Amino acid sequence: MDRIDSNLIHAVILLERQFLLIDHVVQNQGGALEHFEHAIAEGQQGLEHVLAVYNYVFALIDHLVRYQKIAHSLPRLSKKDPAYRALDDAMGKLKDIRNQLQHINNDIENEFSGPLLGAVCWASEQKHFFATFHDLGRERSSPGLVFDTSTGSFTQKFCCVYNGEYHDLGRAIEGVRNFNQFVSSTVNISVDGEPYDPKNHYAAMVFELRMDPEDLTNAGKGRS
Repeated sequence: MDRIDSNLIHAVILLERQFLLIDHVVQNQGGALEHFEHAIAEGQQGLEHVLAVYNYVFALIDHLVRYQKIAHSLPRLSKKDPAYRALDDAMGKLKDIRNQLQHINNDIENEFSGPLLGAVCWASEQKHFFATFHDLGRERSSPGLVFDTSTGSFTQKFCCVYNGEYHDLGRAIEGVRNFNQFVSSTVNISVDGEPYDPKNHYAAMVFELRMDPEDLTNAGKGRS
């Protein structure tokens, strides 16, 4: 294996692992949206449901942007390929919101049009759900999803709205899944003659350190 091929393989493996992190967040923390919906239906919604939604969305944004960065670092793959254009279109300006949230301490005093941490909106069975924190002492709007009366549906399904910008998280997730399929079909990796499966290469273990009683006795000798 030459150095170029080695670099490509390592980059693809890193991308696959980042995809597993995204999928894990969606499959596990994504339940925060459903729990929020159930709490609303039962009239039991509270701060814990808003916190869970924000934790999910912030983790998701961070993972998605990291995936995009890794994707653009893959050697030998043409960045002019339609798959790259499709990924970037699906991601939109998520990188901008990620950077703003990462350095939000620089933007506490600002002229943003919405809440300082943005708002999270999603649609489920023709219902519009909304989670946000209120800013005190500032008049700021909290925009929701846009409903298209001509089609009878929302134009987007799951968004983070930040400073007037709609960041379509549902579209970004789908874009990452499509791009990951493109990479998997383009770069074939095998281990010992078998197709590489990123779910099979990990370590999960524990080490317990014990000292022999005689060692403990000897260790105590000579102390004053």
